[in-house]
Amino acid sequence: MKKLFLLLFVLGASVTSQAQEDWSKLTGIFDQVYSLATDLGEQTNKVVANGNVISIITAKGTVSVQKKLDKSKPKHLQHYEYTLMTSTGKAIPLDKMNAERVIETFQAKLTELKTSLAENQDADVENILNSLFQ
Repeated sequence: MKKLFLLLFVLGASVTSQAQEDWSKLTGIFDQVYSLATDLGEQTNKVVANGNVISIITAKGTVSVQKKLDKSKPKHLQHYEYTLMTSTGKAIPLDKMNAERVIETFQAKLTELKTSLAENQDADVENILNSLFQ
């Protein structure tokens, strides 16, 4: 009986550590997206990164994702909760799978916006330089 209990304990501990590792990867991805949002926030008013919140402003309103420390877990684990929020006041707590989808979508949209801003800036520079020689 003791061996069975010990086996279950070891298996449970390994599953728990894998779950924490997956969440820590998500935290790293969120931090990368936050950095991208900070850079874009300096170039446009359509993106805001403040505190642990990334917001994208669209014609339909603002959509934000928030990362906050999970107070129900020991602080040294650095486990975070993610929430999807809208400008209408809707706040949806995200499980791991949905948090990944939301953060990946934010990353894709922000990368797309960065590319678009760079292309527009290149076109503006080209137009100004062409006008110098006319």
